[in-house]
Amino acid sequence: MQSVTIPTTETTTRTQQLVEHIRLDIVHNRLEPGARVTEEALAERYGSSRTPVREALRVLARESLLVHTPRAGYVVASINLDEMDDLYTMRVAIEERVAQRIVEAPRREPLEKLLEFWAAGPAVAREDVNLVFADELFHETLADVCGSSVLLPILQNINHRVHALRIRDFANPERVRLTYEQHAAILRTLLEGDARLAAALLKAHIWQSYAYVRGSMLGEVER
Repeated sequence: MQSVTIPTTETTTRTQQLVEHIRLDIVHNRLEPGARVTEEALAERYGSSRTPVREALRVLARESLLVHTPRAGYVVASINLDEMDDLYTMRVAIEERVAQRIVEAPRREPLEKLLEFWAAGPAVAREDVNLVFADELFHETLADVCGSSVLLPILQNINHRVHALRIRDFANPERVRLTYEQHAAILRTLLEGDARLAAALLKAHIWQSYAYVRGSMLGEVER
């Protein structure tokens, strides 16, 4: 593996830096699905000691970007796109129902707080794979706000299972910009009480995102 120099900052630990760089290498297929990764090889690649590499591997395994097998070690997670089709179909149905329930019994404060963040747009037009966490929080907050005790845990489970695919959406600056724009539009529509339009915007947003990340996995889109 080619050695990569990682800059340090006062606010970022060595493990966090390694997590960031390994994430990006996975997203950009520099570490390909199914590839075996070892502490030794990654320590050499990133110019690090093995201890923070070990911690980084554990973090990425919890995110489902890596798969750990006892005595066999870590491999980059493979993605079953047929399974993803089914999970996204379920996700769309859940989020359409979420939009309807929110409008029936709106809780404005959480929606307004989300809008404050997403309406501001990205500070800089650049890739930001960490935005996947804010994106998941956006969708899960809507499921929480809708008041259902059923929809949120199901959506959280789906988000966990598709995390390794969805993170690729934010490796493209234009997709980052569109996510902010579309989230803000969805929130404004919910606050205006238009359940049908909000559901349509959510559906379009989710499938557009999936089309991009699916294409990126198949090498059909440029990053």
